[in-house]
Amino acid sequence: MEGIVNFEEIIEQAERKGYFVFADFPSLRLDHAQVKLLKETLKKKNIPFKHKTAVGKKNAIPSYTKEDATHIITALRKGVPPQVGISLFSVGRQNLIERIHKDLNGVTHGASRVCFMNADYGLGKTHSLYRLREIAFYLGFVVSVVTLSESFCPIHDFMTVYDKVMWNLRTPDQRSKPALENVLGRWLQMIRELGEEQAIHIIRGLPDNLKSALHAYHESQSPIRPNEEKRMLVLQYLSGKRLYLRDLKKFDINERIESDNALPMLGYMASLFKNLGYKGICILFDEADPIHSFARYEQQDQAYNNLFNIILNSQQSTHCYFLYATTPSFFDNYSRYWPSAYRISENNIFELDKLTVQELQELASNIYGIYCIYKGKTRLANVDQLLLKLPQEPGFSDSVGNFVRKCIGILDELQ
Repeated sequence: MEGIVNFEEIIEQAERKGYFVFADFPSLRLDHAQVKLLKETLKKKNIPFKHKTAVGKKNAIPSYTKEDATHIITALRKGVPPQVGISLFSVGRQNLIERIHKDLNGVTHGASRVCFMNADYGLGKTHSLYRLREIAFYLGFVVSVVTLSESFCPIHDFMTVYDKVMWNLRTPDQRSKPALENVLGRWLQMIRELGEEQAIHIIRGLPDNLKSALHAYHESQSPIRPNEEKRMLVLQYLSGKRLYLRDLKKFDINERIESDNALPMLGYMASLFKNLGYKGICILFDEADPIHSFARYEQQDQAYNNLFNIILNSQQSTHCYFLYATTPSFFDNYSRYWPSAYRISENNIFELDKLTVQELQELASNIYGIYCIYKGKTRLANVDQLLLKLPQEPGFSDSVGNFVRKCIGILDELQ
């Protein structure tokens, strides 16, 4: 493109979507140097660069390594979202992506929000959550995805949920390892760089117990006298483990994190993350078992009550974002447990629409491109055509997960 290119506007649009694709800028013409500059700018901002052509063509899939492609195909074969690269092959959901960008930008500036995702079974609820996780990472958030189930992580047991939230925290630079130690490591690094007196502003406004915990963690990492027992105790305290008060009081921590103070503590942790250079904390709940299916009525009541308390406490916190992904039955049942003044506003509900035939065809095409990298094979037009016909077959299932597994199954069989 001759003349001036408004890279700032291009990057801004790409940030809202979670990736850059040339098809969004049909009049854009760049020379080699400008393409290089654009790619470098996108890379600095952690925005994926995605090629896209018409569905059914031999489109150029973004450059994955064989390791990335293997991870993605293996995860999809198992029916779980991959930890990396999910935004690069996903399709559709543009309204959802734009909405999450808007919400997270508001949280960056100090707001706190609780939203809901309404999705019928099979529409890709869990996949969409992990896609939103990628966007939150790109925007600089610490993110926790928690799967809620009656047997594994029941929402009626809030301390179990709190523990999972804390240990499932991930940072943009370490997406497959618990983030607690990573975040505390940043705290120690800032003390070393700024000095203790200058770094004290990072913990200003935090409660005394959290300040004491951070001080104890700093002491436990002394290069002269490291103390592994103290380090582990601080990590256990922050994750809500029920510890003896006599052990905590040795480090001037005077109360445990329990159900009555766990939500405020999440808010304080979000403030700490913000002071350490992150944008805030993003917590994505994935409801595997509907609350109304719990065996005992008192557990149902407590589960709905815990969700209600999250909403109330979020109004007093900053830099926190909660998203609860559920099914339509939740909205049919919750109102009998909550005060009428606190009905969920439609503005706080994301409706997950069914993917169109064209979007499913594009998804199949993207998966095939990654599969070719995974197997080290050349893309074949007849295989593309076979995959394009899948969404139009009689008796086709609406389940996105089943569709993806069927694509992988066909490709495996052809190999």
